[in-house]
Amino acid sequence: MLPPSFWAVITFIYGICIGSFLNVVIYRMPIGLSLSRPPSHCPKCQRRLTALDLIPLLSFLILGCRCRGCKQKISWRYFSIELLTGLLFLAVYFGFQLNTVTCISLLLFISAMIPVYFIDMATFTIPDELNIFALVVASGRDIYGIVTHETGHELLWGWLPRSIFGAIVGTLIFGVVRILGWVWKRQEAMGLGDPLLARAMGAMLISVTPVGMNPLRLFPIWVFASCMSGVVIGIALISMRTRFQKPEVQTADIISDAVMLPESSFKEQVLEIGYCLILGDLIDIVNDFIHPARRNNRIESLQEIEEPFTPAPSAIPFGPFLVIGFLAALFFGEMLTAAYLNYALPKPMP
Repeated sequence: MLPPSFWAVITFIYGICIGSFLNVVIYRMPIGLSLSRPPSHCPKCQRRLTALDLIPLLSFLILGCRCRGCKQKISWRYFSIELLTGLLFLAVYFGFQLNTVTCISLLLFISAMIPVYFIDMATFTIPDELNIFALVVASGRDIYGIVTHETGHELLWGWLPRSIFGAIVGTLIFGVVRILGWVWKRQEAMGLGDPLLARAMGAMLISVTPVGMNPLRLFPIWVFASCMSGVVIGIALISMRTRFQKPEVQTADIISDAVMLPESSFKEQVLEIGYCLILGDLIDIVNDFIHPARRNNRIESLQEIEEPFTPAPSAIPFGPFLVIGFLAALFFGEMLTAAYLNYALPKPMP
C-alpha cells in the first residue's frame, strides 16, 4: 500500500493543475468567453502558450514572471491561485482522507469556491454556473450517502435529504440578511448571488458535520466567520479604496451607483429568495441551453438598457467573505464549536 505522503504529493500536484485551469475560469467567465476556445495565449502579444509555458508554478518562476514571447510581466495572481489551490487541496486531504467520497466532493466544491472568491471580488458578481456546480456537488455527495445507506446521511424525519435541509437553511439565513438590508437602506444591500452561494454552502456543510451531531452544528461558525471577516476585511478594503481614489471619482461612483440600483419592493425581495429556493437559476440555465436564441435576445436587450456597474466606494462584495467563513467552518468549525460548548455548558463535577 502506498504511504499517505505519496497521496498527499499527488493531491498537491492535482491541486496546482486545477489551479492553472481556475485562472482561465477567473479571467474568461466574467466576460463571457469560452473556457476552451481560443487556446491559452498571452493577452498582450497573443502568442499561443505551449506546454512549457503552462507547467503550474514552475513555468512562472523559470520564465522570470514574464511572457516568453513579448517579455511582458505576468501578474503574480496566476502563481498565487495555483499555489492556493494546491494548499487547499492538501488541507482537504489531511482533514478528510478517511472518507474518500467526502474528500473528493470537497475538492470539487473548493474548485468552485476559488473562482467565486476572485470573480466576486473583482466584478461584484457570482456566475450562476459556479453556484449551480457547487450545489450539484454538495447534493450529489448527500445522494451518494443516501443510496449507499452511509451513516450520517439518513433522511431527516424519514423523508428530507440533509443537503436539501442545509440548502434551505443557508438560503434563508442570508436571504433574511438581504431582506433586512433592503428594509434598512430601501435598496439592495446584498446581491442575489450571495444567498445562492449560501444555498450550496449549507448543503455541503451538512455532509461534513460529525456523525451523530446536530446537522446544523457548523452553521453558527460559518455565519459568524463570514460576517466578522466581512466587517474586518471590508473596513480595510473600504479605507484603502477611499484613500487612493480621487474625491471627484468617489462622488461620481456614489452618484452612478445610486442611479444604477434597480427599484424594488419588499415583495420582490421575498420573491427573489423564493426564486433561490425553487432553483430558479437552474431552471433559467436549462432554458437558456434549450433555447439559446432566447438567451441571446435577453442579453442583447439587457445590454441596451443597462449601464456598466460601478460600485460606490463603500460597497464591498460579500461572496468572498462567505467563502472565508465556509473554509473556517470546514477546517476549524468542529474544534471551535466544541470549545465554545465546553465553555458555555460545562459538565457538572461528579
